[in-house]
Amino acid sequence: MNARLWANGEPVTVTCDEHGRPLAFHWGGRRYAVERVCNRWRVKGAWWKGETGEREYVKLATTGGLLCLLAHAWEEEAWVLVRVYD
Repeated sequence: MNARLWANGEPVTVTCDEHGRPLAFHWGGRRYAVERVCNRWRVKGAWWKGETGEREYVKLATTGGLLCLLAHAWEEEAWVLVRVYD
């Protein structure tokens, strides 16, 4: 399996349900509906580097068959696309 990776992430707009589960996201002028969330996890910043933020990562599959990894930066309330698996 190959993957495209963006170290800083590609900005995306995410629509979530009342529990914070992504339902869809917009990237590159297209809307991608989420078929299923594969897994989710949170990572705290590296305190030894002065990073205090926390990110939630969500690996998901779209209805069109795209498998990708999104990250949500809690402090900035921003979502980014980190990786797309081919």
